[in-house]
Amino acid sequence: MSTIRGTSQDIWDSPTDSSRCLIPCPTNTPSHHFPFWKITPSRDGTRCAIPMQITPEECRLYTWTVGNDTPEISEPCLAITDLHPLSKEEFSFLQHTDEGWTAVTHQEPWDMEAEFAWNLIVSDQGVTACQTQDDRRYTPIVDATPWSTSYESSFGLTLSTASHRSAAVVQTVPLTEGDLTTFLSGCFTLGTEEGPWPGHYIGAFNPAISADGTRTAVDARITQYDYTIIVDGQPWSSAWPSVWGPIIHPDGKLVCAPVKEPKGWTLACDGKPFWPGHYVQLWEPAFSPNGQRIAAVIAPHFGIWTLALDGVPWKSRVDGYLTKPVFSPCGSRVGCTGSHKGRAVILIDDCLMSGNFDKAWDPIFSQYGKHVAVKIKKGPWFGLLLNGAEVHRPFLWMADPFFTPDGNHLMICGVEKEGSHYIYTREFIALN
Repeated sequence: MSTIRGTSQDIWDSPTDSSRCLIPCPTNTPSHHFPFWKITPSRDGTRCAIPMQITPEECRLYTWTVGNDTPEISEPCLAITDLHPLSKEEFSFLQHTDEGWTAVTHQEPWDMEAEFAWNLIVSDQGVTACQTQDDRRYTPIVDATPWSTSYESSFGLTLSTASHRSAAVVQTVPLTEGDLTTFLSGCFTLGTEEGPWPGHYIGAFNPAISADGTRTAVDARITQYDYTIIVDGQPWSSAWPSVWGPIIHPDGKLVCAPVKEPKGWTLACDGKPFWPGHYVQLWEPAFSPNGQRIAAVIAPHFGIWTLALDGVPWKSRVDGYLTKPVFSPCGSRVGCTGSHKGRAVILIDDCLMSGNFDKAWDPIFSQYGKHVAVKIKKGPWFGLLLNGAEVHRPFLWMADPFFTPDGNHLMICGVEKEGSHYIYTREFIALN
């Protein structure tokens, strides 16, 4: 599940109140078929929504408010997918009706219908976008406004974090099955609302867009054997046998990407080597929010993984995998999750935390990095680690925990079961 959380204190009614609501199973929905795992909480946790397929021809969105056991029920449709919290108490989702697919935001459907719609995404600012297809033409749509151009295909739609700008890989040249000549001459590029870049590439992947939407980048296959990074339509001066997706500095002035050199993988910035070390693998780079630090997952040896922070490898090692690094909002701390010896692990500031976890989600830091919370799963139960210690009772399902903007409370939203009913609970843990 993807969640968007607010950064403004005004989304909180009372961070000290704990509240709950009873979620009975709707008519014709047996309790063992009740999709509680599809619950999406609102940004402030006071509401929860569940799309439920009542019959093959009828789907409705049920929305409960804590303190009220009577749900709001949407008009019937054929299907609902890609549910996201949009504002304090509202949700956005894709809806399929007899007329086609559309998106619903602020409780109103967009004035458009498409044969297919998918990959609904919501930015931190509440901008909503999705991919659509009509008559075999692909058109991204942002806040109900279609891009100026439709394409042969489109994928990897992404939004800037502080503007309405968007970007995606697009195919501008028709390609028939087995037409290698056309394929090798280049069919793909990067597109935005304003249109596609003029250059064409054999392949393009992992589009990135700066926070303010002024810069775009993508990794591209420029020949049968060479890859590079394209920034604002201009390729880097060097090419490599392989690269990974680019990231753009928060101020938009620097573009970095992992590249494979003869000595191994390293990090390059603006086309030149940036870190001195070379590794068996390097990927998933991430800037801190202020852009002063950068971390990436590396493999110093085959099958062995750790993080490198500002070019310096950590001492901790795992034998499974590590996820993309996550910085605290202030940039002073960093961590990730992964697998070691067949069990889920958590890596925070070069300290490895392990336990009898089946799964661990990305660490979430408080505003100034004093506290860190991690959602975990053991068998059928969800739990919570706060600063490395297991706290709270287990849930059947749990949303990502969230620190209030002042850092004084941790919000937990989860589902418990009482008899044949499910209970959605919003609770707050007071922090020192």
